[in-house]
Amino acid sequence: MFDTIHEPDVMTHMPFLTRNGQGKHVLFYCRSGPGQVDVATQSRRWKLWVVVEGDVPRRLETGLSADLAECSPTAWHDATGWHVTFIAGGAPNNPLYHLYRMDGPYFDRLSQPVAIQATRAGFVFGDRLVHADPENLIYVRQPAGDFDIELPGAFIYRVSYRADAPEKLLISGQWQTETDVFAIEYDLATGEQHLLESDGLPAYKCTILNDQVLYAQRIGEHFEERRINASTMLSRRQINTIVRRQPGQVQPTVTQPTGACGCRSLSASSGVPAPPAGTPAPDSFGPGGAPPDPGADPVPVTRASCLECVSKHLGAAYVLLTETREGYAHRLRAIGHLHEAEDESQEFRDLHAAIRAARKAYQTDGTIPDWTSLEALLSPLRQTGAG
Repeated sequence: MFDTIHEPDVMTHMPFLTRNGQGKHVLFYCRSGPGQVDVATQSRRWKLWVVVEGDVPRRLETGLSADLAECSPTAWHDATGWHVTFIAGGAPNNPLYHLYRMDGPYFDRLSQPVAIQATRAGFVFGDRLVHADPENLIYVRQPAGDFDIELPGAFIYRVSYRADAPEKLLISGQWQTETDVFAIEYDLATGEQHLLESDGLPAYKCTILNDQVLYAQRIGEHFEERRINASTMLSRRQINTIVRRQPGQVQPTVTQPTGACGCRSLSASSGVPAPPAGTPAPDSFGPGGAPPDPGADPVPVTRASCLECVSKHLGAAYVLLTETREGYAHRLRAIGHLHEAEDESQEFRDLHAAIRAARKAYQTDGTIPDWTSLEALLSPLRQTGAG
């Protein structure tokens, strides 16, 4: 059944293998055809697909905007039917990513997707919610007890689980000081952890069901040129990298303000940044801090903006990129700071879009940001006291 998903000029990614109520294999995955790639940046627009053993692959319709990327599917089947979760986001007018969930008796009768959590990585399984920050931290929330998982020095790209052993997480990412990707299996019950390799390569964004292993193998020059490959040999090497923490014991590396940065105070009840008195509801205006154009979809703001933090992260990125030109391995750290500046500027539409474009250009083809243009957008906002 795995061979049926491969077509000329089609990329496949992020497999999740499980079984249906009849015991047949079911493979959820992401697919990107030749018309779903940005030629300039080589970024891809992924969509959810599914194939049942003995059947042909089909698009798993979500009803979300065609501009959104859909990725990282997971699913389980019980007496009520299917429960599917996935990550979606990255539209030009709404770049934020969320974890979504759909439920229903059959694939063509799934509910409308419901946004569960703002995140780029995670899943829901039963009453367990797992989501991650881009750097270092994974949050496990469940009735049996909440805790955090720290993965020091890592960019976290995907968190899923084994359908045959849901207590075992499958974590994929990239070390901040390296160019190689990694895959780790982490047992929530015992804390055991293993570095995974398939056929001598990192088992990147893999899925494991009993003795079957599928992973996303890079096949081209660009990072997202990948196809799902069946592993002929899986090797496990025991490691001691991941550290289990109490909830909140370790703050996110890139989101924790340092000093008196001017960030808005947190609501004591929810932990969500509280807007100033009189500010419209977050879903009523876009990142520009003003109502969107008539007829345009509203762009939700999920994080209060702080211009001091934006300046801090842009300044850090500038220094790191300058040192990168001199041979220092700071590329991933610089991308992380650009991402944080992007996230911290959500309420300012033009600035947010410019930082996002600069980050994507550098991340995809190495184009150094136009610091003068960014400063020209940032300075007037500082002068008016915005953010």
